[in-house]
Parts: sequence; C-alpha cells; structure tokens
Amino acid sequence: MKELASLQRAFQRHVYLPGRAMERAVLPASRANAGRRLAVYADAYRSRLVEALGTDYPALQTLLGETGFGRMMRDFVAAHPSRHSNLRWYGGELARFLARSRRSRGRPLLAELARFEWALGLAFDAADAPLATAQEVARVPAADWPGMRLRLHPSVRLLWLRCNAPHVWRAASAGRKPPAAAMRLRPSGWLVWRKGHEPFYRALPPEEAWALGAAARGREFASLTSGLRRLVGAERAAQTGAQLLRNWLAEGLICAIEPGR
Repeated sequence: MKELASLQRAFQRHVYLPGRAMERAVLPASRANAGRRLAVYADAYRSRLVEALGTDYPALQTLLGETGFGRMMRDFVAAHPSRHSNLRWYGGELARFLARSRRSRGRPLLAELARFEWALGLAFDAADAPLATAQEVARVPAADWPGMRLRLHPSVRLLWLRCNAPHVWRAASAGRKPPAAAMRLRPSGWLVWRKGHEPFYRALPPEEAWALGAAARGREFASLTSGLRRLVGAERAAQTGAQLLRNWLAEGLICAIEPGR
C-alpha cells in the first residue's frame, strides 16, 4: 500500500508539473512511449481546468479570444494547481493573478473584468436568506434607530473598479463588440447582488457606496448618517440615509434589521 500511495503522489506531481522522473515507473508499450502516454493525462488536466475557467469567465474569454484566453489560463493553471474538489471554486484567484502576471499586468481591465465576473458568479451561488421589509423597519422603536444595524443579503458584493469592466461585460454577454478599455482616475463603486434567481449590478454614487460599505462592516445607523454628512452635508444626511434604507429594502439587499441595544 505504501508503494501504491507513493506512486499515486508521484503521478499527481507529474500531472501538476510534468518531468522525466515519472516515465521510469511506466511500463513500455509498442504504440507510444512513456512520455507521450503520460502527456495524455497532464494535457487533459490542464485542458479541463481551462475549460472550467472559460465557463466562469465567458466575457474575459470573448475579450481575449480563444487563443489568448487559453494562453493566459494555462499560465494560471501552471502557477495555481487545483486545490479544490469542486471546479466551481478553482478560479477564485484569477483576478489577483492577472493583476501581477507578466502577460496582463499592463492591462488592468483584464483583472477588473475577472473580479466583476467572479462577483456575479458568487452572487448567483450565494445562500438564500429571508428579506427584511419596510414593515419590520417601521416596528423598530424610534429610540433604537441610532443603534440599529443592517445585515446585508449574502449575495451582496461591493466592488471598487477603475476600468469600464461592467460595460465590457455587458457588451460581450450580448454578443456585441466590447468597448475599448477606459480607466478613471479614481475607482468608482459598483453593487452586485442577486434578486430572485438572477444576478444584478449597478453603479453607485459616492455617498451610497460609502454607506453600503459601512453597513457591510456592521456600523450602526447613526454612524452611517454621521458619515453621510461629509458627503452630502448635515442638512441632507438624515434624509439621504433614510432614502438609501428604503431603496435597499426595495431592492432586496437587506435580510435582517438588528435593533440597537
């Protein structure tokens, strides 16, 4: 059994990083030598992972083309051997890899498009949760409003993007030619979430992006309105906070209201 386990580990290492050592353990055959026979498994492993990445990142594949996408994804596979029993989670590090890779680090749109597509996938796969209602908020005593916290739905993702990745994704998904890459001086906030069974996304104005991020970090409602003063002014802060809360409830972004203690 020890010899079998050792042989299995050696075969796995060869699939991850092909070399000559494993060839000595393969019996000869008339049709193909050991190297060619082992290459079948190593190539199939990489091809299957690239295929899975294409399923998770279809817009990125459209933007790069089949050849360019395959080349970059094989670089990723070589740098990131699969550690997951479920292929769905294999590509989670792709955006970070593209931000540093020699082939792509001069094209920041690629990393941001990967981040955006991964967020859409996470929103789709997120757990279900009951949604809070305006009636529940109305039942919170006025004295508890300053201390209440908003628990966001598990599908909610807040992204800060400098490139036009959402516009590229929308065009590629619709079968249209993607627009040229464009970059802003400052990142802008984007909301990704699931409504029913479908992921949605939209751009966020600065005050909403800040407030949503604060809510995600568990800040109390009084802290949200206090922070909004710096962005919309003291006179509009309370009204803006209340309007954002109404909008978030209507869009299904909040799954629970936790009254102040």
